[in-house]
Amino acid sequence: MRASVQDYWSTFNAPLEGRVPFMYLDVKGFVSTGVGNLIDATARELSPPTPAEREASLRITRAIAWQRNGSGPADPAEIDAEWDRVKARMDLAPRGGGHFAPPVTTLHITNQEIDRIVDEKLHQMETLLKGRSDFASFDTWPADAQLALLSMSWGMGPMFRFPRFQAFVSQRNWTGAEAECRFNPEVGTIVTRNNLNQQCFRNAARVDAEGLDPEVLLISNGSQGPVVPDTLIDLATVAGIQSALTALGYDPGPIDGISGSRTTAAIRQFQTDQGLASDGIAGPNTRAALAAALGQLGIQSVNGG
Repeated sequence: MRASVQDYWSTFNAPLEGRVPFMYLDVKGFVSTGVGNLIDATARELSPPTPAEREASLRITRAIAWQRNGSGPADPAEIDAEWDRVKARMDLAPRGGGHFAPPVTTLHITNQEIDRIVDEKLHQMETLLKGRSDFASFDTWPADAQLALLSMSWGMGPMFRFPRFQAFVSQRNWTGAEAECRFNPEVGTIVTRNNLNQQCFRNAARVDAEGLDPEVLLISNGSQGPVVPDTLIDLATVAGIQSALTALGYDPGPIDGISGSRTTAAIRQFQTDQGLASDGIAGPNTRAALAAALGQLGIQSVNGG
């Protein structure tokens, strides 16, 4: 992949997935950690694993350097028990990764370990994608198109089957790819990811049409499309509130700095979940709660109350 894509990956992806140092369930009920790193081999959504699926999941999970909170490396039995506890909490799956913070979980991974497993997954996906005939010319694509395909793969896995999309990208038809790149379920941060992926393909079409430098990643320039916040979220702005809610698994709509009905509804839902007065206004108490929840995901913020 182009260096600009590698360098921007965490800035692009962390606000969509959060940066979580403990195990949690995603909205499909799959155990995850880090920046949306799946550690679950269960085939069916929101379902318990078969014995074989559980064992495969535990093998994946044990390959990560888990630490007891405050007392050194965890042993395999502790890791297995933690995975089982998290998998059993399907009631928390719709509520976002922050709800699995201690004391629900007792193990964590370091920031260095998160970076390691994210980088490992990113390069594994790239290798698998380039091994598919429709994506064989990936190395020649504009940086924005590379980022969009990797983003789709992060959300669906690198072996997804979108025949029309695949036909378009194999012909460098980025406009067609834009029309066919969205994936389900269109809820929460997946909506934002789909919007950003479409913007990336629009940018790729512009790069080819105008002969721009394919190494330059246009989406990293805020003027080129939807705002992608960096890891320091300003809770004094509407866009910052939207970014925070998105990272926490709520759906405020596009991160556009406009406080519409979806943003207000997402604030109300967050307030309800936090036991706050549900008025839809991001006042000091709500901003403080957002800052605390973001901190549990390893995302820094300012003006939190």
